[in-house]
Amino acid sequence: MFPGGGKGMVRRSALLCGCAVLGSVGGAWADETTPDGKKALKEQIDMLRERLDALERRREAGDPPMAAPPPAVSGGSFPGSWRLPGSDTSISFSGYARADAFFTFDAPASVIGDSFVLSNIPVNGSVANSQGGDYRMHSRQSRIRFETDTPTDWGKLQTRIEGDFFGRNNDQQGATSFSMRVRQAIARLGPVVAGQTESTFEDADTNTEMIDNFGAAGDSDIRQTMIRYIAEFSANFHIDAAFENPFASVATPTGLDRNNNPAMIDRMPDTILRVRYKGSWGAINASGVMRYFEYDDGIGGTSTAIGGGGHIGAHVKTWGKSQLGFNFNGGPGLGRYIQTTNTSPETNAVCPGNPGTAFTPGCPVDLTVNMVYGGWVQYTHYWADQWHSNMIYGYMHADIPVAQLGAGADGLSRNIQNAAVNLIWSPVPRVSFGLEYMYGWRYLARAAVGTQGYGEASRLQLAMSYGF
Repeated sequence: MFPGGGKGMVRRSALLCGCAVLGSVGGAWADETTPDGKKALKEQIDMLRERLDALERRREAGDPPMAAPPPAVSGGSFPGSWRLPGSDTSISFSGYARADAFFTFDAPASVIGDSFVLSNIPVNGSVANSQGGDYRMHSRQSRIRFETDTPTDWGKLQTRIEGDFFGRNNDQQGATSFSMRVRQAIARLGPVVAGQTESTFEDADTNTEMIDNFGAAGDSDIRQTMIRYIAEFSANFHIDAAFENPFASVATPTGLDRNNNPAMIDRMPDTILRVRYKGSWGAINASGVMRYFEYDDGIGGTSTAIGGGGHIGAHVKTWGKSQLGFNFNGGPGLGRYIQTTNTSPETNAVCPGNPGTAFTPGCPVDLTVNMVYGGWVQYTHYWADQWHSNMIYGYMHADIPVAQLGAGADGLSRNIQNAAVNLIWSPVPRVSFGLEYMYGWRYLARAAVGTQGYGEASRLQLAMSYGF
């Protein structure tokens, strides 16, 4: 008798009998009328009996039944995501492919850039200005983004990696190619964020909407590595604190030192505090940053300074979907936290006894912070559900101590302004077409005559974006 009894024994007997019957008529079985055939049939039945015995032992031991395999792909925990098979991690892959075509007036794009970089506008009468404008196309604003969401005992673990093609390589000889750069590489677990993303000093709820990638004069648009703590008092009210990567530029009597300044030593991270509120009427935010600067000329002169600044921004709904927005940023040493300060230093280092001259051994260094401020105002008007326009004006001012810097002040941006208007059409979700006209003014410090150089340029740009 087989182990067990009752219904289990009946099922086992029926299975064995059925297998024997199938074996007697199946072509795969040997002819049971011969000695070899009978032996083969007995071996098959014995093998089936052993398998059934093993299954019966598992049932009596209380082993759970074998679960059905999960589906290969299922919906994830956030919109547009799917769950990785065999995992509780949800992942999404998104982005857009985009083409930009533009004509730049008053200067070639090779000087101003594939973005309309206002601090690159050449002075009237310069060689670049006399060359006039040109036509250019690229796809550098196309983006790729990966996001994940994984539940843990400490809350959700969320990550994002995003890149575009504004790297520095540029080969138009054959196939136009640009290297990819990291825009965001960020992770969040509970209230703690770590990685590279938009600075805590700014806020995405009160940004401008421009077709051009550079943006408005006076805007704050910076991405860098940080550690941020988010205190959520409600779904609409947050207070954020962060330590972020430091970097500083300095102007000396021999010129601006920005991209490679071994004399500027970063001792402390930039410290930022931000308050955000978002409601049905719009959004408002305010933030402040404190920065530490240290200069060592390598020949015995050192100096330190403290700087920073503040930010306030808001978007307020007006009629329907239309809205009015503004942004203001300013402070001594705020520098690179304002978009258009590429040619405006954050600090100035001079020898107090010999202003306007290069450093000499034994000269004590005097490091001071450079006052800079700026902002923009924007009105967004919806002509219809699929059509809207933005009208933007931006301004930036930097104090340049010409008397102390001497010839080192030449070419530094004192004032930058721009105005832009665009029309954006979104015929279907994830697809948009836009046309934008931008005009920019740049005023430079001039030590030789004590006045300012001046330049202006404009650009007409068409963009076509297809998201996925």
